Order: sequence, then C-alpha cells, then structure tokens
Amino acid sequence: MNIRSLLYIALLIGLFGTVTNLIFVSPLPSILALAILPYIWIRHSVFVIPRFTFYLYIYFLYSLIGILIYFPPSLLNFSFYRYDGNFIISYLPLLLIPFFSYNIAVDRIFKRFLIFATIVNSIAFGLNLVLTNFAAIVDWSNPETYFHGFFKSTNGAGGFISIVLSLNIICYLKERKRLWLYLIVINLVFLVSTTSRGSILGLIAGFAFFYFDRFNKTYLIKISLFAMVMVQGTILYFTYPIYQTYVRDADPSQGGANTYISPLYGEVNTKSANLLIRVMETWPRAVDNFIHSPLLGAGFGGVNDIPFRYAGIPHLFSINTQPNKVFNDAHAHHSYLHILGEQGLVGLGIFLLFWYAVYNYLRKGTDDIVQNFLLVSFFNLSIMSFTEHRITSPSNALPFVIALCLYVLKRNYNKKYKQTKTAVLTP
Repeated sequence: MNIRSLLYIALLIGLFGTVTNLIFVSPLPSILALAILPYIWIRHSVFVIPRFTFYLYIYFLYSLIGILIYFPPSLLNFSFYRYDGNFIISYLPLLLIPFFSYNIAVDRIFKRFLIFATIVNSIAFGLNLVLTNFAAIVDWSNPETYFHGFFKSTNGAGGFISIVLSLNIICYLKERKRLWLYLIVINLVFLVSTTSRGSILGLIAGFAFFYFDRFNKTYLIKISLFAMVMVQGTILYFTYPIYQTYVRDADPSQGGANTYISPLYGEVNTKSANLLIRVMETWPRAVDNFIHSPLLGAGFGGVNDIPFRYAGIPHLFSINTQPNKVFNDAHAHHSYLHILGEQGLVGLGIFLLFWYAVYNYLRKGTDDIVQNFLLVSFFNLSIMSFTEHRITSPSNALPFVIALCLYVLKRNYNKKYKQTKTAVLTP
C-alpha cells in the first residue's frame, strides 16, 4: 500500500471517528501526518502549496517558537495536545495534504458520513433518554441530563451536530430528497437538546453568511462581524473592571466564580452562571494577557496558568511567569481572544491570514455538495468561535479539517487530470 492510499484510509477513519471524542479515533490523520511530513520535506526541494497551507506553516512555526519560549516541556505532555495545544491535532493534516491527490467520490462519502453520524447520535440520544428517565426532553433545568452524545461536553456535541446539520441541509437543498428532510428534523432535535446556544447561532449565521457570499453581498458579512466585535468589546468594557476587582489576583482554589457571581447577582441558574463566568472571567483573562503583551502575547498555553505573574516590559512585551503550569479546558471561551492573549497581534494576524486564505480557496471551487458544505461549516465555525474556543477544538475543527483534506485531494486530482488531458490534446 502506497502513502497516498494510506493517507486516504486514515482520513476516512478519522472522518467517521469524529462522532466521538471519548475514543481517540479522529486524530489518526494527524498522527500519520506527523510521521510522513519529514519524509515529504526531505523528498521535495521545491514546494508548490496553496496559500492557506503557506500561512498555516508560518503559524505552526510561530507557535512552536512560542511554546519553546514559554514552556518547552509542554511538547512532551499528552494533555498539552488535548487541551492547550489542540490546534496541532486539529490542523496538522493540512500541512501534508497539498502534496497528494486522489480520485474520490466525495459527495458519496459525505452522504454516508451524514447517515452514519445520525445513526450514532440516535443511539446516544436513546441511551440518554433511558438513563435520565426522559428528563433530557422534559426537564430543561438540570444540566446533568443535557444531551452530549458521545462527547465529553454539550458544547463539543453541539458544535459537531451543528456541522453535521450543515451537511444535512446542503444535501436537502441540492437533491430535495425526503430522506434528507427527515434527517434534518432528527439532527435538529439533537442540536436543540444539547442546549448549546453558540452552536445554534453558528448554524444560523453560517447559512446566512453563505447566502450573503453567494449573492455577492459580502459587505453584509463584514457588517455582521464588525457588529459582533463591537458588542463584545462593549461588554468587556464593563466587565473587565469587575475582573480586575474580583478575579485577577484571586486564588483559583478559593471559591472560584462564587466570589463574584453570588454577591453581584444572587442565585442564578447554571446557564446564566456560565455566561457570567465567560464575560467576567475567561474573556477578560485573555484581554489581560493582551494588554500586558499586545504584540507577541503572554505565552503559548498560558491563559489558564493563573493567577498571572507578568515579567518583562509592561504593555509591550511580557510573559506569564506563573510557575504552576496546567493543561485543561479552562481556555478563554473565545478563539480570537484566546489567540490574541497568548500569541498577540502577530499570532492572531497570521492565523487570520490562514483562515481567510481557506475561505478564498473554497470560494474558487466548483459548486457542489461538499464545497457548499465546507463554506457553510467555515462560516459556522468562525461564528461559534466568538462564544467558545471552537476554531482549534478537535471535536469541532477536525470534522471541518478532515472534510477539507478530502476535498483538496479530489481537487488536486481534477487539476492533474485536466493538465494531463490538455497535454495529450496539444499537438
């Protein structure tokens, strides 16, 4: 079996493995990419790669330098790759895929994936109903009964189902089959049952932006994004002082969010508490890092190493010197703020160049099911990342990245076939 076929099989296994993060199946393409990349670099003296891959290489290099400066032992810790450095797992396959091509029936693969994912989630949903005595659909006040599929969190499940539902709706819009309509209803029930508001918002905005793009109304996308940034900026203007008073220097083992939520707002439900923690604690932490080190950030993987202890040139270049390094999911709950806090304007700028290049690459593709699905998912993931750290989370990013890899393989094959055919026909 050659490398190309091995890569294709790994991508298929990884794609179907994205239905869960309880078992580590979906990272298989990333592991294979890590093993093959050195061979590819040695074999090729000249690289011809898409623009988005070029920017991704730069971002990986910048991140690696940041890791080596902040805490080099991170690279030897499995939890780092699962949490703080999960972008490595999510995006590593894209460094390899441009070097290969493969003749793939991509539409058929993704239709089967849609059916498979719906069946798996149906099993999980049925188990959840039985184990909770149907509380998952009759008692919305208990977060312990919320549907989370075969994922560790409701947001992980919600993001994944949101992406699956994007594919589902695109299939129906393209083919108008009754089967896809039935699956839309089923997957919509799953999505609502996760109570993941960011995932629902991402799905709605994803399709809205998709049609703005299709009808050449991209200025509406820009206005919408600007409005989101302004609203969240206004929120932070009022919540950052609360963070400075109650959170910044607090001992994380002493009371946590109860030290400021209860005194300020009294008793609140779990959903409201999560929202308050986000706007008064996790978002401001990233902003705190950014204020102290705006250009390069305060250290890759450092936004959850609290309480912060800064050293360096204040408000120009500082690093978080907190000796207690932890690897967990206590991130900024906002991808762009998270990257801004840890890697500064330079890091966020490089990542956004990569992300925008992915968008341009997809826009130039043929108008088919997978291309439409990837565009909607691109917008979906972009919007979800304003409320959670979704853009690097394997549960949400890997389905998109693996789908993009398969799409690139097929597109590379079509390009080579067209060039070969042209060469044969040329006298």
